[in-house]
Amino acid sequence: MGREYIRYKDSSGAGRKGVKNIAKPKVKKASKLFYRISLPMFGLIVVIIALFTSAASYILIRIQNDHSLRMAEQSMKFVYRNVWYQFETMSNVAAFVLSNQSIDNWLSGSYVKDYEAVDDYFSLQTNLQNLSLLSLLNNFVPEHAAKSSYTVSVALEPSSGLYNLAPEQIQPITGIFRSRMMTNEAWYLRLNRQVSPSVWWGGKQENHTMIYSAYRKTSNYKGDNLATVIIGSDTQSIKGVFGNAPIEKGYHLLLDESNRVIFSDRHPFLQSLADLSFVQSISGSSGMQLASIDGEQHVVMHELFGNGWKLLAIVPESHISRYTYAISLIGLAIAAVGLLLSGLWLRRVVVRVTVPIARLVNAMQRKEVIECQEPLPRQETRIYEIDALGEKFASMLMTIRNLVEKSFAEEMEKKELQLELLQTQINPHFLYNTLDLINCRAIMTGDKDTSRVVRSLANMFRYGLNKGKTWISLEDELRQVEAYLDIQKMMVNELTVRYSIPNELRDARVIHLILQPLTENCIVHGFGQRSDRCEISISARVEDDRLHLRVEDNGGGADAEMLNRRLRAAGDLKDDLAEGGYGTLNVHRRIALHCPGEYGVKYIPVPNGTCVDVVLPLQLGMPDDDSAEYDR
Repeated sequence: MGREYIRYKDSSGAGRKGVKNIAKPKVKKASKLFYRISLPMFGLIVVIIALFTSAASYILIRIQNDHSLRMAEQSMKFVYRNVWYQFETMSNVAAFVLSNQSIDNWLSGSYVKDYEAVDDYFSLQTNLQNLSLLSLLNNFVPEHAAKSSYTVSVALEPSSGLYNLAPEQIQPITGIFRSRMMTNEAWYLRLNRQVSPSVWWGGKQENHTMIYSAYRKTSNYKGDNLATVIIGSDTQSIKGVFGNAPIEKGYHLLLDESNRVIFSDRHPFLQSLADLSFVQSISGSSGMQLASIDGEQHVVMHELFGNGWKLLAIVPESHISRYTYAISLIGLAIAAVGLLLSGLWLRRVVVRVTVPIARLVNAMQRKEVIECQEPLPRQETRIYEIDALGEKFASMLMTIRNLVEKSFAEEMEKKELQLELLQTQINPHFLYNTLDLINCRAIMTGDKDTSRVVRSLANMFRYGLNKGKTWISLEDELRQVEAYLDIQKMMVNELTVRYSIPNELRDARVIHLILQPLTENCIVHGFGQRSDRCEISISARVEDDRLHLRVEDNGGGADAEMLNRRLRAAGDLKDDLAEGGYGTLNVHRRIALHCPGEYGVKYIPVPNGTCVDVVLPLQLGMPDDDSAEYDR
């Protein structure tokens, strides 16, 4: 068995070699899959051919009637399939609108002011215009027929946040309007009685005859009735279908649930035929009957659509009985040949499908393949689904391997960050002794200001070093900030600091060293060269089981959106540390590492100054191990 080396790329971009077996494993006997597929299909073919031969015998007796009747039935089924396809296309457009998450968000959004909903309103309107596609049945429309488009409209209910922006007047084109003007419409009342998920009706739009369907749009989350989705289609889109399948001497009728004419060559649009006896006799999803129309017997065939509409094919009985040819032996011969050829063809197709699947299953069960020690053998079956199955499974194995490597790399990055943070600490005993010596000398010389600065600096370092712990109480974090700001007050003449911290939150656990970098930004970047009327506000609150710490100043201000984009980009932490200090990006990154989820730093736009909001998980009380990380 020959082998070939193939190079694969792992998550680091480096290549690695795998061995691919060139020779295909031999399948010694047919698998159970072969019999499970071939026997039912062969039985189905036998049944079809048996029915065909029975029909041939029947044709020998009643060929005069059946030939023309089958032609009429085929014509009606052709029309039925294509009209049904038109209805399904309209339903699919409505289903897209009903299930689209973006449209649901726009309709169910809450807005304090109407102008806040303008962007969502125009986004919804643009989406509805894009959905007004050219009719998919245009291929069946003669060249002289007009090309029509779908109209997609949304009638908003008062529960929708966009209701106040919608116009009062109903527009029979693609657009948005309020539902209040159509509450007395029969179709609207029928839809809201919840008899069916949709209603269908015919109507006129200027000089065009239209088919409409309506659906109730409810919120995906709350179940509130948000809007009514209305899909419209010009009847010209189905005129070509009827024209391509004419019934010689007969005609088609398309009726709605109330037996009004939607399309016909013999009756005007929306004419009621409910009083005709053959219409009243229609029952079941499909059928055939004899009826007297204009003094002559006619064969009336019908098919019922899923929306309750009916398609009728009406053919004079005299036209059906004009042929009398039948050869049953030809039918039997065709059945025998068809059975032989279909059996051979079926075996060839089933073998081509089942053998590669069996080989793929055997390869997928190998331990070396599952553990990515060997690549999955590739098969060229020229069957897209089977080839795609093998490729997707191989891609899934590679994705799992990359995810494991990525998780390991993130864990290593976290450890490196902790190591770098510890490396920035200095010997606390030497630092404290030196600061105590300076403090004593300052007291001895009577320099109280120097003594105050040294004490604040000592407190700042004491709380800042914190023995390398990751989590501390909010009280200790505030003490470090107070020590830092005491020093800054010596340099900034009119620096005022306001604290708004509830007592019950002072025991909350926070990540060490997150407030001091933010207050430092207030002084360095917010106030700059300014030294008068400088104010910093530090507050804490609880919202949705989350702790919000806010630092706000009245400085020069900043572009909050630009800074938030930078935070979302999550720049390289090592570069930030290399530039010196613990910046806002460092704080955001450390929170993301220790508290995965929607936690971190966010700039809040304010009229004056800069406002930064820090979001942490709410954890009240300190555990025995203060350095323990947030329980994920």
